[in-house]
Order: sequence, then structure tokens, then C-alpha cells
Amino acid sequence: MTAPDAPSSPTHTQPEPPAPTWPADELPAEYPVKPPTDSGIRAVDGNRAALTLLLTQNVVSAVLMSQGVPLGTALLLSFVVNAILAVTVFKPAMQALVRDSRWRTPPSWGLALAAFVLAFLASRAFALFFLVLFPAGAGAIPQFLSQGADLWALLLAAGLLIPFAEEVAFRGLMMRGHERAAGFTVAALMSSFAFAVAHGVPASIAGILPLAYAMARLTQHTGSLWNAVIVHALNNSIAVGLGAFLAGRNLPDPTESAELLRNPALTIPLALGALLFGSVVLLVLHLWLVPRPDPAVKSAPGPWLSAAYVGVVLFGVVAGVLTLPAVTQMISGLQ
Repeated sequence: MTAPDAPSSPTHTQPEPPAPTWPADELPAEYPVKPPTDSGIRAVDGNRAALTLLLTQNVVSAVLMSQGVPLGTALLLSFVVNAILAVTVFKPAMQALVRDSRWRTPPSWGLALAAFVLAFLASRAFALFFLVLFPAGAGAIPQFLSQGADLWALLLAAGLLIPFAEEVAFRGLMMRGHERAAGFTVAALMSSFAFAVAHGVPASIAGILPLAYAMARLTQHTGSLWNAVIVHALNNSIAVGLGAFLAGRNLPDPTESAELLRNPALTIPLALGALLFGSVVLLVLHLWLVPRPDPAVKSAPGPWLSAAYVGVVLFGVVAGVLTLPAVTQMISGLQ
């Protein structure tokens, strides 16, 4: 007789161990990055948000200042109005931004500070280049001047809150929407151009354009909107602090500097030197701040240009024309 076969023991399927996880920058090739959920930010949303911010900020602050409200308080109240519009009129776009990786990625403080130093140098070099060639444009540059308690309101508004709001509108909504529609390069260039031109004053545009491009590349390189907020806040805080420091002091007569710059022997070398220095620094920033791979880029191909974007550019162009000496003289004659 043969012994009966022993009953086979039940087999238990062992669950597969979970795949190891690494930070995205260190992820091995066999573990591809899972594309994040599409943010849903559209180019037209960013264009409209930027135009709304510009109109609200300028109209509200101008009306309040015409009623005797100090500059800092007026800017602070204009930010409050923009914040209300952001969570009401632009609520869907803001919700999409908050879900986006650009909002959720924390800042890199050391990298942001290093980028700020280079961006600051490039910005001032290009501004110097413009002012050397067009010294009369210096008088139109806006001055952040205040005193007393309003100085603290000005520092809070112009140094922190308004940079945050502008970064949300331009690098957060506009550039992100343009990236989804047309890619990194178009988004960085077009959002930077709109941001610079929107400031209106030609001398300011010359200095802000390289700063804006540096902030755009910094955001794309790090994947974090907060790095651009840091750079923007530092730049504005220095402007406010310098304005407070120089307020009431006996400064040299600017006409003397203008007369000196009319000498071609000084003007041409100084202008070319400033342009060359600023261009080299900007090139270093461009080569250093290479955009990181992002699955959301070109995820919704389509047009990035809209009537709102044209409105932002026209707003800046009109404001710039109104600062030209010939136009200001004509307006004064009509009054």
C-alpha cells in the first residue's frame, strides 16, 4: 500500500513590498516621477488677474491719496481690496494655484538670496544705462517716501504685501497659465515683459525687466513661487528703506549730474559699461537658473494672448507716455 498523499498546505501570497520613495531630484530612472494633477490655471486667468490688480491698486491708492490718506495707508488699503477680489472674483483660479506645486513647494532661502544679489546688480545696471542716455527720466521714477507711523504701513504694504500680491498675479497665475499653454520660454518672457511695462515709468521699466526675468527663471528653476516673493520683497524693502533714509537730507542737485552726463566722453563709456555689466550678470542668471522638468508645462496647449494681456501692456504704455517731459508740460499748459 502506498501512503496517501499528504494534503498540500495552503499557499499564502505575500504582498509586494511598496516601492521605495525618494525626493524628486534623487529619483532613480526606474521610478519615474508621477505627473501631478493638472493645476487648471489658464493663461486668461492670469492675464485678467494681473490687469485687475493693476487697476485696483492704482485707482484705489490714487483716490485715497487725493483725499489726504498717506501713501503707506493707501497702498495697504489697496492690497485689502485686491485680497477681497482674489478670494471672490478669482476664487477658482486661486484655488487652482493653491493646489499647484509652485505654491506647495517651500522656498530655498540661500538660493533666493544669491539670485537676489545678481538680479539686483543686473537691474541697477540696466537702469543706469537708461538714465545715462536719458537723464531727464530720473525725475519720473516713483519715490517711496513717508514718515511717522505711516512709514511702517508703507514698509508693510510696499515691502511685503504688494510684492506677494504681484507675484501671485504675475508669476503665480499669469506665468503658470502661459507655461501650460506655450512652455517655459514664452511664459518667462511674456510675463516679465508685462510686469515691467506695467510699472509705466521708462526708467523703472529698464531696471525692472531684468529683475522680473530673474524672478521668472528662479521660480521655474526651483519650482517654488515663494522664492520670487522673497526676491521681490527684498528689492522693494530696500527701496522703501533707502527712501526713508534719504528723506529730508540735503542731496546734490540732479541738474548738475545731468549736465555732467551730457559730455559724450563720459556718457558713452559709462552707458556701454553699464549695459555690458548688466548683460553679463543677466546671462549668468539665465544659464544658472535652468527650469526644472515640470509635467504641467504645455499640458494645455493653446493661445496665451488675450485682451486682458493687451490691457496690461496698454496700461503701462499710457502711464509711461504720461511721464514724458513733453507730455507733462503739455498737460500743465492745459491746466
